[in-house]
Amino acid sequence: MQVDEITATQLGWDEILTALAEEAISPQGLKLCRELKPSNDLTQIRTAQQRCEQLQRLLNDGHNPPLESIEDIDSALTRASKQGVLSAENVRLVGKAMLVTSRIRKFLLNEGHQAGGSLTELARDTHDLSGPGRDLLQAFNDNGELRDSANPELGPLRKTARAIADRIRVRLERLMRKPRVAACLTDTYITERSDRYVLPVRADTHEPFSGIVHDTSQSGATLFIEPAELVEEGNRLKIAQASVADLEHRILAEYSREISDLAADLRDNVACLAEFDRLLAILSLAKKIGGRFIEIGGSGFLLEQARHPLMLLANEPVVANHIRLLAQQGCLVITGPNAGGKTVTLKTIGLIAIMAQAGLPVPAGEGSRIGLFGELHAVIGDAQDIRQGLSTFSAHIRNISQILKTAGPDTLVLLDEIAADTDPRHGAALAGSILTALADLSATTVVTTHFEELKQLAYQDERFANASVGFDLNSMEPTYSLHPDLPGRSLTLDMARRLGVPEPVLVQAAEQLDCSERKIDGMLASLNEELQAVAQLRQELNLRTQAADKLAYEHAKAAADLSDQKLQLLTEGRLDALSEIKQARREVAGVIETLRQNPSMKTAVAASQRLKQTEECIRAQAGPTSAAGDCESITSLNPGDLVLITTLDKKGRVSAIDHRAGMISVRFGTMRTRVPLEQVKLVEAKPPLKKKVNFKTEYSDAAKPANPVEVRSPANTLDLRGERVDQALDQLDKFLDDLFKVEADSAFVIHGHGTGALKAAVRQYLKDSPYPRHFRSGAPEEGGDGITIVRLK
Repeated sequence: MQVDEITATQLGWDEILTALAEEAISPQGLKLCRELKPSNDLTQIRTAQQRCEQLQRLLNDGHNPPLESIEDIDSALTRASKQGVLSAENVRLVGKAMLVTSRIRKFLLNEGHQAGGSLTELARDTHDLSGPGRDLLQAFNDNGELRDSANPELGPLRKTARAIADRIRVRLERLMRKPRVAACLTDTYITERSDRYVLPVRADTHEPFSGIVHDTSQSGATLFIEPAELVEEGNRLKIAQASVADLEHRILAEYSREISDLAADLRDNVACLAEFDRLLAILSLAKKIGGRFIEIGGSGFLLEQARHPLMLLANEPVVANHIRLLAQQGCLVITGPNAGGKTVTLKTIGLIAIMAQAGLPVPAGEGSRIGLFGELHAVIGDAQDIRQGLSTFSAHIRNISQILKTAGPDTLVLLDEIAADTDPRHGAALAGSILTALADLSATTVVTTHFEELKQLAYQDERFANASVGFDLNSMEPTYSLHPDLPGRSLTLDMARRLGVPEPVLVQAAEQLDCSERKIDGMLASLNEELQAVAQLRQELNLRTQAADKLAYEHAKAAADLSDQKLQLLTEGRLDALSEIKQARREVAGVIETLRQNPSMKTAVAASQRLKQTEECIRAQAGPTSAAGDCESITSLNPGDLVLITTLDKKGRVSAIDHRAGMISVRFGTMRTRVPLEQVKLVEAKPPLKKKVNFKTEYSDAAKPANPVEVRSPANTLDLRGERVDQALDQLDKFLDDLFKVEADSAFVIHGHGTGALKAAVRQYLKDSPYPRHFRSGAPEEGGDGITIVRLK
């Protein structure tokens, strides 16, 4: 987008850039902020928006970018590239820049990749310079001086120079203590002049003081003399210091050559840091003005809840307005009283257009959009030029004539008080012709005016639209609210009446108005009253909508809470049911064990009564509800039962039940499915099979079958190796229970040898279990003593 300097200044774009630059951390980012320009490349604009949005997501997720300020090192890199030797301070600054920019690179490649590709693209041309940066910084101490470790020769040379300097100071201190010398001194201290150790000697001393004068005080009363007896030692010190300085220079020269080799890479990194700093500054500015990214493209504009950004930055009260110009319209005519906000609206549109095309968030509501413009021209305020002999009107028209020469479909034109400073009738006629010409050029124009004739253009040409700013006659103050599609009415006579102008004067003035003009003014007054009523209704509707939204949220939250409570109750109910089933199994096992130990009719009758008591107890705990009844039928399901899968509306036979998981396997036809227990209903139970019960479990240590050879298969084999004893016994209990239900003849339990603890526990369990008829250890070909073969009842 092309924006001339005058237009940018009139709209306040420079102030936006200044506010943006204040949010930057680094001098490179600050410079980039000040250089920001609007673009008419939609791809470039959307990329800038995406990067900001992705970075904002990272910040919201708690990712803190490792950005810190670095000094401007451009001149240092230029000097190094020209084989110049950098100072120690510049070398340190370059080293820090390498480290900081490398951290930013790592952040963009790692965290940036999680947020999206646009942000990662910033680091495409960057380089990892963290190694060279660390090396450079480690060569210096906290005072910015080269460490002795920077070169093997540096430490010894410095040590020699320090030793010589120490000897000189010791000899000077001894010399000052001599009475003859002390009488010559103005003070008792040792100082340096021209890098030589000297003593402050009185210029008027009568005692002879042999030495070299290196300096005098401003008054001339003190001479700074290097004693003659220390001149030779001072020369040795100068030589030693020169050797140190020469080596330090050579070290810095080597570092400068390394920096020169990496200068291009470091410039790429610094450019990335500057762009990243600008992105952070944009997000910070957006937070201050409540900005958001809006859609760009198409014709016209729709700005919801638009606010002037500079007023927001200045913490001034701002009225948000709905500003629109439909796609088929080309010119928006804004009318209304002075100081009502017409010019503010004009500048708001212009600034939002520039900011949006510069990739900045704008202070507008959701659903806002604005066209993509190639040029923006604004004529605002007093444009008179005394040097060229131009009046305000002449300068105003000259600027408009220049716009007419270049305006086109991608041009946004903002005209404040068009043709105002001339004869009203002639000015209105000229203004109408100018606006029509801009519409013919398909330019997008926004104009403010007091001309009544321009208000009528919207009713004569569909390319024009009206809008007006409000004014409260009761308080005699503008409302700063913009009313779309409604032209502003003249308030001259109304304001005069409120300000005390006599009524006869007002009546005579009204009679001089054209009849049609009076009718229009009356119509506009009526429309304004209706508009105020509509605004009040809209406010009431918004309040009711907010109340309804709040109530809906509370109801939804309450429903969610009830759903969670229901789920918790169902879960607790299932756990209780499983616990009851387990208790019932223990009861049944106890009954069977009683029968096994005392197989008599009396014992059988007693056992039957115990089973009946257990059943009645479970029924009593389940309760009379239908849900409990369903649970009862579910817990009593057995393989072979005919059930209905309620979610599929299909019947099938139960093939297996997993009570721990609360799941059941059902086979219908050739298909098999696994569903939750609560999704099935019992249709017909499988007729019980009469089995002869052997009440004695036998164990044989013989490694040979006591009965016909058992047939081993995956279905009747349980491998317990590696399991803990308690877990193994739980698995064994369920395994034997499942085999018993399907009338299996035998079971194979693999427990291995190990320490023998698992084998002993398994066989002890089998001795006490009601399921086995007898069991034995395996034959050598069956697995030996590492397997137990169970013959089921």
